Amino acid sequence: MYDQQAQFYIYEAEEVADIIRNDQSADNWIKAHERLGILSKFLDANLMIYDEKKNIRSFQYASEEKKIPIELNQSYLSDLWKGENIIFTGKINDRTPDLFLAAIPIRDNSKILGAVVIYSPISSLKEHVYGITRISLWVALVGILVVTILSIFIVKNLTKPLRKMEETARSIADGNFGKQVQIVSNDEVGRLASSLNHMSIELKEKIDAIQKLDRIRREFVSNVSHELRTPLTVIQSFSEAILDGLVKSDEEKEKYLANILSESQRLKRLVDDLLDLRSLEVGKVLNPDEMEYISVAKLVHFTTDNFKRLAKEKNIKLSVQPNHSDITVFGHIDRLKQVMTNLLGNAITYTPNSGIVEVSWGELENRHEVFIQVTDNGPGIPEEEIENIWERFYKVDKSRARESRGTGLGLAITKKIIELHEGHVEVKSKLGEGSSFSIFLPIVKD
Repeated sequence: MYDQQAQFYIYEAEEVADIIRNDQSADNWIKAHERLGILSKFLDANLMIYDEKKNIRSFQYASEEKKIPIELNQSYLSDLWKGENIIFTGKINDRTPDLFLAAIPIRDNSKILGAVVIYSPISSLKEHVYGITRISLWVALVGILVVTILSIFIVKNLTKPLRKMEETARSIADGNFGKQVQIVSNDEVGRLASSLNHMSIELKEKIDAIQKLDRIRREFVSNVSHELRTPLTVIQSFSEAILDGLVKSDEEKEKYLANILSESQRLKRLVDDLLDLRSLEVGKVLNPDEMEYISVAKLVHFTTDNFKRLAKEKNIKLSVQPNHSDITVFGHIDRLKQVMTNLLGNAITYTPNSGIVEVSWGELENRHEVFIQVTDNGPGIPEEEIENIWERFYKVDKSRARESRGTGLGLAITKKIIELHEGHVEVKSKLGEGSSFSIFLPIVKD
C-alpha cells in the first residue's frame, strides 16, 4: 500500500513538474499553482513547489483540517538537487504529525529547476491499511473456518474406511472370524482393506480347520476307545469265566476260546488299520521304488475274482462289465489292490442275499483319467451321511457295526491311497436302491 501510494504521488508530481519544465514564465507558475489546488483536493494531500533557489514558490493545502505547513531540511533539499527522488514516512520536525511524503526534482536536462513535494498525514493511509488488514484477517478467519470444516469432513471421509477396518479387526480379535470390510477404493486404503479381508478369510479357514482337526481328534479318541473296549471286555469276561471254572464242558470252553481268538484278531485288524492309516497320512508308504505301471483291466479282474466265492455264498451276482481298452496307470499295486478289496468287500457285505454287485471301468478322455466303479443294490446311504463316510470309524448302519466285523477305517484308507496317487473318490447313493463308489486315477500315456 505504501509503495503504491508513493508511486501515485510521484506520478502526479511528475505531471506538475512537466508543466513547470515546459514553461517557466510567471503566467505558467500561476497555472502550476492552480493545478496544485485542483490536485491537492483530488489527492487529499498538501502540495508545494520549490523554485530554482530552493525557496517555496507555491503552496496548496488539502483542507483546513490537514493544513500542515512544513519546510524540508537542507539534507533533503540537497538530495533533491542531486536529482534523487525522496520517499519519507515519519515526522519532519517535532511540530508535525507523522507524514507520508514524496518529492521529486524538476529537471531540465542536467539543470534542477526546482522540486515538487506532495505529503499528507499518514493516519489516513494507516487507517486504510488497517481497514484492509481487518478485512484480510476476517477473510483469513473465515477461510480458516471453512478449511477446518472441509478438512474435518475430508478427514472423516478418509478415515471412515480405517475406522471400519478397526471395527472389523476388533471383531476378528473377539472371535468373529471371516468378517469382511467393504472395499470402496483402489488406493492404499483399499488395498489395506483387501489384505484385511484376505487375512480374515484365511484366519477363518485355519480356525475352522483347527476346530475340525480337534473334533476329529476327539472323535478319533472316542471311537478308538469304543472299538477297543468292546473286544477287550469280551476277552476279559470269557477269560475270567474259564479261569473261574464256570465253563465245565470242553465244547463250551472251545466256544469261549474261539470268541477270545476272534476278538483278538479283531483287535489286531484294528491296530493294523490304524498304523496303516497313520503311515498313509504321513505319506511314507508309496515308495517310488515300489511304483510300477499297472494294467487297469488286470487289476479289476484279479481283485474281482478273489470275491467270487464270497459272493456265491450270499447268492450275489458279481460281474464286470466288458471293456477291452488297454489303460495303464502308474501306482503301487498292493495299495490299489487294497482299495479294490475295501470297495468290493463293503459292497458284498451290505448287499442282501440274491443281490447284484457290478464293477465297471473306462477312460474319461476329456479329463485324461480312468474310473473304476463298484455298484451295488444294497440299502443305500442317507444323503445327509454321504459326506461323512470317508471319516475314520464312521459307520452308516450303527446297528450292524458289530455284525460287519469291520474297523470303520476301510473307506478312510481307500480315500487316502487314491489321493496319494493324485486321484480322487466319489460316491453316489440313493436310500433303498443302492450305492456306487468310484475312484479316479490319472492315465499314463505312451
